[in-house]
Amino acid sequence: MKIDITSLCFGFKIEKDNDSGTAAWATSIGQAPKDICYIDTNREGLDEIVYGMMYKSHSDFENLKVRDVIGLDKREEPRGDRERMMFSVFEDVYVNNMKVDGIYTLTYEREDTPSHKNRLHICYAKYLTYNGHTNKATLKEMAKKLGCSEDACWFVTDITIRNQKCLHFTAIVVNPEHLMIYQNSKERKRAWDALIPEVDYSFNNHQMAAPLQQIFYGAPGTGKSHKIKENEQVKNAEEKKLVFRTTFHPDSDYSTFVGAYKPTMKKQYRYDGKVKAKYYEDDDLADAKKDDIIIDKVIQYDFVPQTFTNAYVAAWKNQDEKVFLIIEEINRGNCAQIFGDLFQLLDRDENGVSEYKIKADADIRTYIEDVLGKDSDGIKDGELCLPKNLYIWATMNTSDQSLFPIDSAFKRRWDWEYEPIKYSNKEWVIEIGNNKYSWTSFQKKVNDRIFRDFSSEDKMLGDYFVNPRDGIISKELLLNKILFYLWNDVCKDGDGDIFKTEDDKEVKFSELYGEEGTEKLLSMMKHLKVELLDESKAIE
Repeated sequence: MKIDITSLCFGFKIEKDNDSGTAAWATSIGQAPKDICYIDTNREGLDEIVYGMMYKSHSDFENLKVRDVIGLDKREEPRGDRERMMFSVFEDVYVNNMKVDGIYTLTYEREDTPSHKNRLHICYAKYLTYNGHTNKATLKEMAKKLGCSEDACWFVTDITIRNQKCLHFTAIVVNPEHLMIYQNSKERKRAWDALIPEVDYSFNNHQMAAPLQQIFYGAPGTGKSHKIKENEQVKNAEEKKLVFRTTFHPDSDYSTFVGAYKPTMKKQYRYDGKVKAKYYEDDDLADAKKDDIIIDKVIQYDFVPQTFTNAYVAAWKNQDEKVFLIIEEINRGNCAQIFGDLFQLLDRDENGVSEYKIKADADIRTYIEDVLGKDSDGIKDGELCLPKNLYIWATMNTSDQSLFPIDSAFKRRWDWEYEPIKYSNKEWVIEIGNNKYSWTSFQKKVNDRIFRDFSSEDKMLGDYFVNPRDGIISKELLLNKILFYLWNDVCKDGDGDIFKTEDDKEVKFSELYGEEGTEKLLSMMKHLKVELLDESKAIE
């Protein structure tokens, strides 16, 4: 999450008396026009911060101190008009990808002022203290890692939480030895802005490119799978045959995800001559007469690897390349059953490698030792360990959460990216006879009613709920896919205010078929107030 460059900064002085240049120590993340809480979900990186803070949150506010910091300037003290709603403590702290000794506390605060009622803030001030561990002390350690003296001038441009437990700061050093003096805050900001493009603190591992474990979630048809498919890194891996896909379903289990022993058919060659029958391998066939060779098909049991194992092996074989394991509909399967003890591997360290290894079962161990070699780090000491170049990405329809709910322990090991409804297919048309309606108008009107009646976006119509040929949604497609879904999955209990005519009479789904079906369907569109296109051709 990008932060203002003057909100976490050190080692400077503003000459102008009425221009203190005091650091803000916090970033505003949303202000609602009404008296409610609001988070700006479009702010890049904010979801990582929120999920990470939830994962590392504490409830013992008694051990959270905000004023007991020696040498704290009066101007640097916390504001009294903010309520601390949550605080989180991070033991894994990094600055410019360097591990820092110390812990860091973040707070989630709500402002209570007439002008900014209920504005929300993420606070990272140096005065925050938890169990005697001050942010001020950790910030001093950061300065040392950056090669700065106590008077050095430096500032932070970005705060990120990775793997929901590692707190990363991106910092820029203005002067590693001395403080800087500016006439006013504008001069300081201009000078610091000029430094940002010149510094590139790229990580030396694969984490910077994209999250290692990520779930794209949203309403049906929002383009989650499409987003993964069109990702440039995935496309590049696809060309090298380093993308492995699977789809979870209610019958998925560990064996269908990892692999298992299965009967396989193998050819054996038998040479029947004057001598006793003998079985030959392929390399020995040259010694036999072609006409005397008999081919037998023999059943034997072999370990047959599935998607996870294939991706795992490919990642260890191609450690300089990104390998993607794509799981579609992850919540349509029982994740606890499917992943089994692989769940332990999902905890990654700062280098992207599994923090905790697991002992491999005898069957998968034998297989991996055969293909990678016993000395490979991928099966060293008989243990499995996810490499830093193996990305596991998944999709999840929020409308299907009731199938196999994902527990919080599993959720915490993933980054989450919400795919919103964008109403982007403005050129799509719904055709009912000679009547043409705007798809986005229909989509918005229906979604507004779903949200109003259910207070949820889970069952809304996504932009690609249907994928019509040439952008034309026929009456049959509207009935048999869109309205069938709305009737069975959304309005099955009579809610939704969708299946009604213009005179507010209820319509049964079956009534939309037959001779009078078109008339009722057109009346439904009027009730929904869907935009009618080219009205001169409309048939009443």
